Amino acid sequence: MRILAIGLISIALAATTASADPGDSQLRQAVSRDLHRYVRDVTVDDLRNSQVAAIYVIMHGRHSEGEKRMLIRSTVGGRNTLRGLLFNR
Repeated sequence: MRILAIGLISIALAATTASADPGDSQLRQAVSRDLHRYVRDVTVDDLRNSQVAAIYVIMHGRHSEGEKRMLIRSTVGGRNTLRGLLFNR
């Protein structure tokens, strides 16, 4: 399961190495619609293109909602990770 998630994220990261294009704004809009379901106080404006692409892949994957939430929080980082929650970072 983790290997699949890592593979999908790697593909998404590789796909976002190009400079900004019209597809980026469409991807950001698609993620923006549902991001609030998985993390609080985070907008797509706070995220890098690679993070947005990884989150999109996770949102549309075959994981359970709980797994999606965990993977997206891990991708966002900061206070949304276990380390951030435990150590208030």
